[in-house]
This record gives sequence, structure tokens and C-alpha cells, in this order.
Amino acid sequence: MNMIHLEQTNSHYLLSIPQALMARAKKIKPSQWDPQRLVWQYPRNEDTYELLLDEFENDIEKVVITPPNNINNEESQKLAKKNKTISDLQKKVKSLESNLSLLKDQRDQYLSSIIQLTKKVEHLNNEDNDLEKNIKKFAKLCIGNDHLFSKIIEEIEFDNTLPIELQKKLSNILKSKLNSKNPSIDFIDLISLAKDKKVLSKDAIYLLHIIRRQRNLFAHNLIEPKTRLMRVIYVIAAFSLLSSEF
Repeated sequence: MNMIHLEQTNSHYLLSIPQALMARAKKIKPSQWDPQRLVWQYPRNEDTYELLLDEFENDIEKVVITPPNNINNEESQKLAKKNKTISDLQKKVKSLESNLSLLKDQRDQYLSSIIQLTKKVEHLNNEDNDLEKNIKKFAKLCIGNDHLFSKIIEEIEFDNTLPIELQKKLSNILKSKLNSKNPSIDFIDLISLAKDKKVLSKDAIYLLHIIRRQRNLFAHNLIEPKTRLMRVIYVIAAFSLLSSEF
């Protein structure tokens, strides 16, 4: 029993094919799966007609599809417009996939940098072996001693409130940078505003979101106690890397 069938409408060719042979159906583009009729749908044009015959003529008992000679100009224009829309959407999808891949690479780079920073902090061994001083010292080396961020690092309390207090400091800095007169604007809205105005790089926006997420975890007590110190270090590392943008 032949499981491959080709039919046609005024504007489309319809292909019914077993799932195991789906790859053959996908070879012909543009195509669209119709979940209601359980068929592959192709625009009815000369190119598609030839491609379908080349691929499936030997698999069907009788060829019942015909060239699109009876399609009028208006229908052709509609099909062409639809095909262009599909093509444009496919390009956008590829662009989004490319951007997503880039963001993942950037995330991995940040995580790698943070891991390296953490390892260096673990190996710091000054006179009094004070972990807090070592972390702050290394952060200031990254930032620069004369930078505003170094002063903030020096003065801030090194405890579980650090992510919360650090976001407050950043919020005030962002308001000043953006000339925002709204005293009640949220931190996430400040980030969005900075992104829209393009006053910060994509890297900086990503780092701001890291601090925002960690702050929320600390504020709502949603973290395991054994991860607290590393999360504080994570926030300090993100804050230090941000300094080059301010």
C-alpha cells in the first residue's frame, strides 16, 4: 500500500507522507506542516512542482498534481508575498538564534572570569588571612583605587546584606547617569532605560541583571546557607567588572 500521496488546491500542493520519511518532505522549501490535515503544504508554483516530482514521482502510483498554469496573477502575487514573509521570518529566527548563541558565549565568558577571580581570591594570603580584606583588595585592583566603585567596595559591609546594599548604590548611580528625576523608579526599570538609551554596553546590562537577581534571592531568603559567601563574591565580581562603564 502506497503511503505517499500528492494532492493540490488552487494555491498549494499537499503531501501526505509517513513520519519516518519526514526528512524528504523537509528537503523541499518553502514548506509548512498543517497539523489539522496532517499534510505538508507547499506553494503551488513551477519550482515546487518540479521539486516534488523529482523527489516523489517514483513513489506514487499516479501523478495527479499539475503545473500551476491556472493560477492567476493576483494569486501569484499573494503567494509571492507570503513566501517573502516566511523567508523574512526565517531570517529573523536565524538572527535571534545567532544572538542567543552570542549571549550564551558572553555568559560563559563572565562565568569563566568569575571562576578565575574566585580562584585567585582563594589563594590570596595576606598577613592576617582576612578573607574580606582579600576580596575587597582584589576587587579594587580590578576597579582602580581612585574610582567611585572602589570607595563603595571599601565602605560596604561584607555580610548577607551586601547584594541588597550594593544594588541601592547602583540604583543611585544609574539615576544620576540617566538624569532620572523619578525617586520611585525600580532598578529593573533603570536597567531597561539604560538599555533603551544605549548608555551602557550589552555586557554592562548583563552584569546589572546578575546583581539584580542575586539581590532578590538575598532579599527573599531563597538561597542555601552554604552558597551565601560565593554569591556575595559573585556580586562583587559583577560590580567590579561594571566599573569600566562608569
